[in-house]
Amino acid sequence: MKKQLPPLENDWRLSEGVFHTLTEEANDAIFLIKSDGVFLYGNRQAVALLGISKEELVKRNYTEFVLPEDHKLAASQIKLVMEGKPNNTEIRVRTNNGEIFLIHFSSVKIVVDGQEILMTIGKDITVRKAAEAVLRNSEENLRGIIREMPDGILVVDSGKISFANLSIVRTLGLSAVEELVGRSPFDFIQPEYRTLVSERIARLIKEGGSNPNIRFKLQRQDGNPVDVESRSILVQFDGKPVVLAIMKDITLRNQMEHQATLNDKLATVGTLAAGVAHEVNNPLSYVLANLVFINEQIEDVKRHLQMNGTFDETCQKTFAEMKGELADITKGGEKIRDIVKGLKAFVRTNEDEVESIDLNQTVEAAINMSFHVVKQKARIEKDFAVDLPRLKANSGKLQQVFINLLINASQAMAGNNRDKNKISIRTGRYDGMVFVEFKDTGVGIPENILPRIFDPFFTTKPIGVGTGLGLSVCNEILRHYGGTLEVQSTLGQGSTFTVNLHIDRANEAAAANSVPPAEKMRGRVLVVDDEPSNLDALCRLLKKYDTVLSALSGLDAMGIIEREVGHIEAILSDINMPDMNGMDLYKNVARKFPGLEKRIIFITGGVFSEEIKDFLKTIPNACLEKPFNFEEVRQIIAGVVDESLKNQDGKNAG
Repeated sequence: MKKQLPPLENDWRLSEGVFHTLTEEANDAIFLIKSDGVFLYGNRQAVALLGISKEELVKRNYTEFVLPEDHKLAASQIKLVMEGKPNNTEIRVRTNNGEIFLIHFSSVKIVVDGQEILMTIGKDITVRKAAEAVLRNSEENLRGIIREMPDGILVVDSGKISFANLSIVRTLGLSAVEELVGRSPFDFIQPEYRTLVSERIARLIKEGGSNPNIRFKLQRQDGNPVDVESRSILVQFDGKPVVLAIMKDITLRNQMEHQATLNDKLATVGTLAAGVAHEVNNPLSYVLANLVFINEQIEDVKRHLQMNGTFDETCQKTFAEMKGELADITKGGEKIRDIVKGLKAFVRTNEDEVESIDLNQTVEAAINMSFHVVKQKARIEKDFAVDLPRLKANSGKLQQVFINLLINASQAMAGNNRDKNKISIRTGRYDGMVFVEFKDTGVGIPENILPRIFDPFFTTKPIGVGTGLGLSVCNEILRHYGGTLEVQSTLGQGSTFTVNLHIDRANEAAAANSVPPAEKMRGRVLVVDDEPSNLDALCRLLKKYDTVLSALSGLDAMGIIEREVGHIEAILSDINMPDMNGMDLYKNVARKFPGLEKRIIFITGGVFSEEIKDFLKTIPNACLEKPFNFEEVRQIIAGVVDESLKNQDGKNAG
């Protein structure tokens, strides 16, 4: 008769494959223990925990691994389980190599072929328990750390604030944490965001976890808004689940982002404006040149009629009307010219470029640029000093300062009342300085705010009207040129902003010694411009010279110079031309006809090439920007022609 295995062993062998599949891949340790305390089975996690092999495990009793002081606890728990009462307990276990772990055991009784067996699942909770102990021991330290964190922290328990750190107290304009604790967080959230925040809190309480970042506005104690970025999580605090919100004040960041966006838009507008100004230059130049020419022709006709005795009363009246109309047209054209020149200076890309500038003209350009804003609000009264020395600065940057001060002055006055509202602008000089004074009749600046008006992002204007950067930027621009910006203000009466700048002594001396050249009718002048209308207008403007030659390109100009070698006193050339530009013309002339290149006067509607900019800095030749003052063109050409003729007369006399 075949020997039978004990029922338990027989059943264990028959179910071994299934049991192995269910337990070997488990993440927790699983033990089977016989009623006498000897291990029957341990999965891979179990033997790894105890540091022995499976073969060794089944020979050992559980008491060999449980710390003696926990034997009693282990025995009582096993007794309860064997009585049919599933149990959970935490017992300290010493492994085969002497390490001690705290294990959480979940145990149940199972019956196999009539025999009772203890099955227990063990989870190592040593690290977790140690962390909990550390957390409990350092709770006050943790509170201290949270209290000093740079981001705002709020703990909300049952709809009320139970904890807040110092950062959120400062953000809300309060003086102590006690002013927050016990209050609803919605007392400090702007109304339009309360529903959204309430839904987020409800979701956390119901589902746990965390909420993603969101941006909304808090409301300070003084009523001003604060932009915050917030993330919230459900945590255990003081032994119970609460909502912890982390809030970062992003008001300054939003302002900077807004300013960056505005700067991008301004850069785009500036590029478009520069292009428009350049395109307007050419037609405006020949319109103004032809107006000068027509005025001179009218005078010639008038003299002819007078000489013939036919300049009767009707002619006199007609000529007077024509002169008046032409004067109005010229005035309008010159107004456009001044605006275009101011626009070009304002959007100039090279902010480090400095030049000799006329202060009164720069202020006038700023008035033209901002007049559409100011004219509805107030009238402008000007008191400009005469014969002011020139300055060394970037005219576009100074215009930026003056435009900002003009717009600020207009915004400081209530209503559109030109009779009541006034901006007085005065220029002058004192003790090596020149000044521009902007005085308004606005509301004035409170004394407690006055020291802060130059701080970045500080503004008293409504949201969307100002960024708080204008005066700060103005102050930095003036400091760059060694100047200052001063302010005086009386509440209810208005403010006075004064710009002080150092005089450029070198330009002052040069201006004092300069004598306008006498106009000469002798001489031959070559005009080079690829715009036919400009070329014709300039030639007519210079028609009183012996000979005015013209060329539509640098290549044509070289042909004329070679043909007229030794008989050209001055060259008036555009700098931007196809095929051969003004720079290349200069270099070719210098190589083939040394000395003549010094008598080239350049004209331009705008220099966009860095190569040409650098070239112009290395030569002494004049470069006039379109639309230019035609009397200035004539004077400069007259000076060059006069010098050339003097040299020729000296050689002939010798």
